[in-house]
Amino acid sequence: MDLLVGNRARGWALWKALITYDYHKLSNKAIADEQWNIINVIMEDYETER
Repeated sequence: MDLLVGNRARGWALWKALITYDYHKLSNKAIADEQWNIINVIMEDYETER
């Protein structure tokens, strides 16, 4: 996968997880926790590629 395509996909996934986390953080802990885990996976993936 092209580096730019990968970064764009990672950015979209991070955006979606952040939006979903923020929406559910007070109303649905299970969904919020799942999104928080996704955010951490994205950040770890970014750190290992640098």
